[in-house]
Amino acid sequence: MLKNNREDILLRPIEYSFISLLSNKTKVLIVGGGRAGFIKAKTLSKNGCNVKVVSKSFSKEFKEIKKLSNVELIEGEYKKDYIQENHLIIIAVEDESINEIIRKHCDEQCKLYLDCSHFERGLFVVPCQRSTKTTSFGINTKGGSPKTARYLADKIKENLIDKDSFIEYSYDLRNSISESKDRSIIMNFVASEDFYFFYSTGKHEIILEMFFGGNYFEVNSSHKKEYFSTNSNEFGNKGNRKK
Repeated sequence: MLKNNREDILLRPIEYSFISLLSNKTKVLIVGGGRAGFIKAKTLSKNGCNVKVVSKSFSKEFKEIKKLSNVELIEGEYKKDYIQENHLIIIAVEDESINEIIRKHCDEQCKLYLDCSHFERGLFVVPCQRSTKTTSFGINTKGGSPKTARYLADKIKENLIDKDSFIEYSYDLRNSISESKDRSIIMNFVASEDFYFFYSTGKHEIILEMFFGGNYFEVNSSHKKEYFSTNSNEFGNKGNRKK
């Protein structure tokens, strides 16, 4: 039976469309004060969302977050009115009859909701999220394996940390050439494995000058000052470009 369940999950055509919420503007209602509700409340409040949790009782774990300025715990029964004032709804109760009622209310008001008891019954899931100095990202597994997602997220984070300096350099460059007609060409050139190689060896300024010679301007980055060219001439005379 377990084998068949696994095969069914893997065969389901699950596709995700990612969006990034502006956390400080996002209001989240969580119905349920147990373990599942706590995990979601902790994650979303840590990321800056405004979280309201409604439950007739709360597990001891909620003591960890109840004093946070962006967390409100309401002791009482679920009411339909709570849905109206929140953007995202998370259903984290074990009573399926209550879950069904909340899902119905959410559908009536076109609310995005997550059903912790069965994620495919909802309209969104919360990905495993990680961040570095210059990036933030989320990852899901299509078959639904949170521990695997955490493993993958940590591996990706390790790789991105090594590129933090390069990423910072690239968006400092992009901001500094905002008025250049060649900005798109320059950034396509910079956002590549070839250019990253030259950056990692300290030869990136030479390469930029070689391909984009012309007038220089200064970029003030947090780590050092760089000078870049704005006159691309379509990659600085492509005919002379080295292979």
